[in-house]
Amino acid sequence: MKKLLIMLIAIAGICCSCNNKSNLKAALEHAGDNRPELEKVLEHYRNDPLKYKAAVFLIENMPGHYSYADTAYMNSYYAAIDSVASLYKYEKDNVKDSLFYQTVTGFTNLKLKPVEDIRVIKSGYLINHIDRAFHSWQTGEWAQHINFDDFCEYLLPYKLCETQDLDDWREYMSHYGDTVMLNRLQYCVFHQNAAYSAGLTTNRNLNDSIPFRWKDKPGPIPVRKISSLLKIPYGTCDDYGLMAFALMRARGIPVAMDITPQWSFRPRGHSWLILVETSGKKIAFEGATTDPVRSHREDIPMAKVFRLTYAKNEEIVNIYRSEKIMPSKLAIPFMKDVTEEYQVTADLEIPVKNSNNHHYAYLSVFDNTSWIPVHWGKLKNKKARFDNMGKRVAYLPVFYEKNGIRPFSDPVIVLSSGEVKTLKADTAVRKHLTLSRKYSLFEGIYNIGHRIIGGKIQIASDSLFTDSVTLHTIDEFGISAREINLGGRADSARYWRYFPPDSAYCNIAELFFYEKDSVTPVMGEIIGTPGSRRNGNRYDKKAVFDRNALTFFDAPHENGCWVGLDFGKPVCIDRIIYYPRNDGNCIEIGDNYELFYWGDNKWQSLGRKKADSARLEYDDCPGNALFLLHDHTKGNEERIFTYENGKQIWW
Repeated sequence: MKKLLIMLIAIAGICCSCNNKSNLKAALEHAGDNRPELEKVLEHYRNDPLKYKAAVFLIENMPGHYSYADTAYMNSYYAAIDSVASLYKYEKDNVKDSLFYQTVTGFTNLKLKPVEDIRVIKSGYLINHIDRAFHSWQTGEWAQHINFDDFCEYLLPYKLCETQDLDDWREYMSHYGDTVMLNRLQYCVFHQNAAYSAGLTTNRNLNDSIPFRWKDKPGPIPVRKISSLLKIPYGTCDDYGLMAFALMRARGIPVAMDITPQWSFRPRGHSWLILVETSGKKIAFEGATTDPVRSHREDIPMAKVFRLTYAKNEEIVNIYRSEKIMPSKLAIPFMKDVTEEYQVTADLEIPVKNSNNHHYAYLSVFDNTSWIPVHWGKLKNKKARFDNMGKRVAYLPVFYEKNGIRPFSDPVIVLSSGEVKTLKADTAVRKHLTLSRKYSLFEGIYNIGHRIIGGKIQIASDSLFTDSVTLHTIDEFGISAREINLGGRADSARYWRYFPPDSAYCNIAELFFYEKDSVTPVMGEIIGTPGSRRNGNRYDKKAVFDRNALTFFDAPHENGCWVGLDFGKPVCIDRIIYYPRNDGNCIEIGDNYELFYWGDNKWQSLGRKKADSARLEYDDCPGNALFLLHDHTKGNEERIFTYENGKQIWW
């Protein structure tokens, strides 16, 4: 946050001084002792009008772009990383992962101070990058379709992100990896000068050239030297995006990075790349992983999407100048709103009833624990207007102040139709809620939810189940725990088991057997198929009775495996609760929960309950409310929801 404020303060100061002088003159004055280096660049291009114009663009927008002042410290940091990374051989290695962790955490960012590029950049460095960028544009194959303005944003900049090491990344990245397939594109008329084909080939080449594992890297200093990033065997979406970003720009392929600062349906945000194809369309892809595609998951709601730019966004600078403080995820002066490129959006106007000292308000989305501002809106005539907001999203209108956000209105939902629904809790209308989960279901569990359908609860008089009788066949998709009420239909039996459908690997997480009128499950000796197709007790038959919903039986064979209990004597079971393989967000028996609703600008408690079944029942809940279910026992994934027609609707 401190670094972001440094950027904004620097730019705001420059913009103020620009009232009486040109942007270029103000930037040169801001350069201080480094001004002669920048004047050398301008003088070098004095007789080349287009390159001179490009140099002016870079210099005018340079204030606020920053690197680290202590280059010796950063050089030792990257040397240490390169040394450890060289030990890897493209495979997961926990010992080397631990060594890498020790290396990066041995350095600290407490010693590092940001310094603006305009105060340290050298004329030779800038001239080299300008010449290389022009060569890629004017004599290369993949950027002939872009105009000068697009060239300035998609090819020209000498750096790709803040704190990037100011080395000659264009030079070594232009020779990185296998360029044979890229050169062969010229032989096909459909691939000649086609940025899409070049981007596709380059991204696949990068994927084949580097070790790849998704993992958040530890350490206080992010790796922002491209040559070091290429050696590390794991990274984040930002890391892989940055590698692809550098490789494509070095090869003259026009690309940029887009971000959603905060997902509207889960924690964190995300970043990816866009490529300007020959038709002028911009297509999205994940660096080093996915091929460029014609859209970026249109089925996934996004509140806002921004494109990172080199040029400053005057609107963001004006907000900071007016408000003196901004949310950290929006305090990036080098980005612009491109949400409309991804989806049909909606404009919102939120009444502002109480007096305040603000000129701007924000819409925020929920990230599991907090409301995170994702866009700004200007106040006018006692209303805050927010343009181009994503649909299928719940928003909370807030002001941003020294102590954080301050809500000033009720949450709103922008429906897929564009209709805006206000969620003002109605305490005069009471309703009953039956809750089965605390978090929405994602693809990982959805994709294996069918493995429980057709599973059978069976009894027998012998341990081999030669005379098995099926008491119940599961016909519901496996997204949460379920209760089977036998209601006296079952005879007493010593052996009870779960027998799965075909191709399911007996994926079941938990089984609870209850005798009539008992709240405590009865236990016996665990029986069934030995072994598992994974290592550890988390995946063998014992996992079904370890009272941990995140462990499950992953049997050694696709078909024919089973798990059950030998009670030692015939017992009569009245009800059974089962957990399919799941994400740990079902209602777990024994956990303590608390339900909240949003009212009067804060979360209001509807009481705590200890789960004794696969469902939680709450009476006297307000109508038209936004809810949140918190598990006090464990876990951290919790999602806001409304309750409609007897179902939890996640936002």
